Amino acid sequence: MNNSRFLRAFLLVMLVVGGFFSVSSASAHEHRDVGSYTFVVGFLNEPAFEGELNGMSVEITNTETKQPVEGLEKTLKAQVIFGAEQRDMTLTPVWNEPGHYKAHFYPTAAGDYTFRFSGDIEGTQVDESFTSKPGGFNAVQAPAALQFPASVPAASELSTQLAAAQSSARTATLLGGGGLLFGLVSLGVAIVALRGRGNRAKVGEPSVARSSR
Repeated sequence: MNNSRFLRAFLLVMLVVGGFFSVSSASAHEHRDVGSYTFVVGFLNEPAFEGELNGMSVEITNTETKQPVEGLEKTLKAQVIFGAEQRDMTLTPVWNEPGHYKAHFYPTAAGDYTFRFSGDIEGTQVDESFTSKPGGFNAVQAPAALQFPASVPAASELSTQLAAAQSSARTATLLGGGGLLFGLVSLGVAIVALRGRGNRAKVGEPSVARSSR
């Protein structure tokens, strides 16, 4: 009897926890009605962190029938956009989740991303862009705040540090080369001056008259 009660309590807790995570995941996505269809768009894994494998996620259902729309990997194009950079993505169906599509990528910079979907949905032309924002899906975060015990620099930070180090090295090389060249020129000038002084000294010496026989 006790085992049965424990099992029922355990299942109830798991249902509550599962429901909590489902709601949290859905709330981190943007919901938008586009004609006769409902889009639910966000990152595949929330929260999204810089430098970690993630991807775009889009779920599309018929607004009236509430049925998932399948086969859109063949007719719907996707792009991921960050600032002035953009890349075409290939949507693939999520296994065992009809109407749900994904495209993996590594977000290599923290900030706001835009997911664009264009093409054909059952004969309806669409062209919709979804950008991370409050009330929509979350922006990509830098992982340093959650790292423990040591904070590891993100890829963008390492690139910045490397570029700074390379610039410093080039500057030091140029300065060192300039100093060496200046030293060689100074040495050459000194040698020429010494030779000129020696020649002048020889010219100024009185000549010894030869004795006559």
